[in-house]
Parts: sequence; structure tokens; C-alpha cells
Amino acid sequence: MELKKALGEELVEVVWSDRKQSFKAPELGRDFSVEAEDVLLTAELFNDFERPGIEAFLRSGACRAYAIFHDAIPLRHPEFTWPHSVQRHPSYMKMLSLFDGVFGVSQHSSIVLEEYWEWLGYEYSPSVKSLQLGADGLFKDSMIPKDREAERFDVLMLGIIEKRKGQDIALDACSRLWDDGVEFNLHVVGRANPYFGKDIERRMKRMMKSGRAITLHGHLEDHELKRLIPEMDLMLFASRAEGCGLPVLESLWSGLPVLSSKLPPVRETSRFGGCSFFESGESEDLAVQLGRLIENRHLVSDLKHGIQTKILPRWEHTAQEVLDTIKPCVAVES
Repeated sequence: MELKKALGEELVEVVWSDRKQSFKAPELGRDFSVEAEDVLLTAELFNDFERPGIEAFLRSGACRAYAIFHDAIPLRHPEFTWPHSVQRHPSYMKMLSLFDGVFGVSQHSSIVLEEYWEWLGYEYSPSVKSLQLGADGLFKDSMIPKDREAERFDVLMLGIIEKRKGQDIALDACSRLWDDGVEFNLHVVGRANPYFGKDIERRMKRMMKSGRAITLHGHLEDHELKRLIPEMDLMLFASRAEGCGLPVLESLWSGLPVLSSKLPPVRETSRFGGCSFFESGESEDLAVQLGRLIENRHLVSDLKHGIQTKILPRWEHTAQEVLDTIKPCVAVES
């Protein structure tokens, strides 16, 4: 959206044409051909099998080309990634070396990509620049952190239900706390991954039937989230693997402090305040850290008031970072 605002009619959305072995405009009848002064920017995942001829196009230097790289999770964690993604990812990450430049969505993802190329023994690889993604994706305006006076403590988990997101770890930790008499409510927002999330969703429903304080909201629209978030005390982010941990940034933008697994890309976000951590994948440590916050509300209040809302990044800044590299003469209006 911010790139569209900055570039106007200069921005042309394109799709790959197997027949032309090049990019074309998706609209029927629109005349478009790639020229040397054009710049290609893509955030999609693909390889030469899915887009026959794409590697030859990149090698030809028909125009400057840049890619946005998210993560190497399919390569590093095939146990909870769709088989198709696992099969595609090595060739995709190799193909990224044919671009003129790559943007990583975090310092961690940039390092992972460069280390992969180094491991492959590539003598030449393009520059990889780390982007700072924006916190204002869900809501345009930030929310001022406020203390709640509710009797019960409300914990929110937001995101697709699947093993990678760690809801199963959270359920183990919450069960320990409930068994110890700690009183709090767990709210889960998101649809279930049909391959890696249905078992977790069924477990949640069984726990709800047995009387556990879980509310399964399913998918919520933005306006519904905007009503729900101010009623929460804490965001729980128990993910096993992330490229950048964008939901953590968005939670801080919403004025909600975060208890997160100690992942490198999420640690990058901790400089904005409002974050506490537990050892990744460790339900026992999660139970300890969550219980500490529930039993000591002043610690949650300290986290809330420690959120540096004024310096949280916006998507307009991300767009400007991209434009400074691919088209330096264009500025994004605030």
C-alpha cells in the first residue's frame, strides 16, 4: 500500500507468463513488456519448476530484480511445514542469489540466507539488506497502554493454530498453572491449519468441555480485534520458529505487552520495550514466566508502560527503505 502511494502509476503489478518466459500485466489487453530501466520487486516464493524460465530471465539481466526473503523455516523445520514448501525451498533460496539484491524481513533471516549461500560455496552473492517491518499493519493508529482493574487475568494468543505457533506448548504450560490453582483466562484467536493444527484445536475443545478457562474465538475481523485487545492483559507468543515475529510488533502497537519464546528475530523487537521471554519450546519455563506475571500484576504494568510507542516502526518507513535501494529518487509521504 505504501509503495503504491509513493510510486503511483509507475507501479505495475505483473504475473509470470510461461508462454512469454517473462512478466506480463494481469489485465487482459494491457500492453506491457519488461524494459531495461524497470525494477522487479517480488515477495513471493517460487522456483523454476513452478515458473518455467524464471531463472533464465533473472540471468539475462532484462531488468534489475529484487526479492523479499521471509525465512528458511521449511528448510530448518520440515516436521511442521507443508511437504510442497519443504521440497521447493532449497531451490528457491538458491535462486535468490540470481537477484540484484535481497531484503530480509529481519537481521536473523538475512544472516540465515547469507549463511546458506556460504554453505553452498557460492563465490558471488547479492547484497542482503535487513528491513524493519511496520507495526501499524492491523490498526492505523496506535493504542495507548492502559492498566486494567479486572479480577481475572486475560491472556491472548493471536495467529493460525498450528505446531509452529506453539499453542500446544502454551496448553501444557497453562494446564500446569490451572492445576496449581492459578486463575486466568486464555483467549485463542485464529483458524486452524488443516494439516498441522487440527489436533491442537481438538485438544482445546476437549479442555474447554472439561472446564478449563479457554475461549476459542476462531477468526476475527480487524474491528472485532480492536474491541477484544483492550480487554486483554498480555499477549502470549509461543512460536517455535519465526522469520520476523511481526505479531509481536503489532501487539506492542496495540498497547499490549508480550510474553514470547526467546527467538532471535523476536529478540530484535525487544528494543521497543514491552517484552518478556521464556526459553523456546520449554513449557515448564513458560509456566514459570507466565505464572510470575499473573501473580505479580505490577510486572505487567511495568511492561505496558515500557512500550516505546513513539519509536515503533511504521510501514511507510519500510517502504522508504525499499525505495532508497531500488529507486532512490522517490520519497514516501508521511
